[in-house]
Amino acid sequence: MLTKVSSKGQTVIPAPIREMARINAGDELDVGYVGGLVVMRKRRPLTPERVRSMLREGRSLPEMTQEDEARVNQAIERVRRKPAR
Repeated sequence: MLTKVSSKGQTVIPAPIREMARINAGDELDVGYVGGLVVMRKRRPLTPERVRSMLREGRSLPEMTQEDEARVNQAIERVRRKPAR
């Protein structure tokens, strides 16, 4: 499916895609850029039920790589360099 980006950077997600992803008006989407692709993911609220489910399933955080750690450190340094308001 083809969609265009407006001069304001807005685009329309075609109805069939919204239906498949169960995206409704007012839903929040996380947007990222990975491997040359723009990726959107519906944000799911972290409810007590979801936390319990994640704990039951044994989900754990992915291990942080050296590259991840370097990015975190760079972000911290950028914030530290900003003047206080």
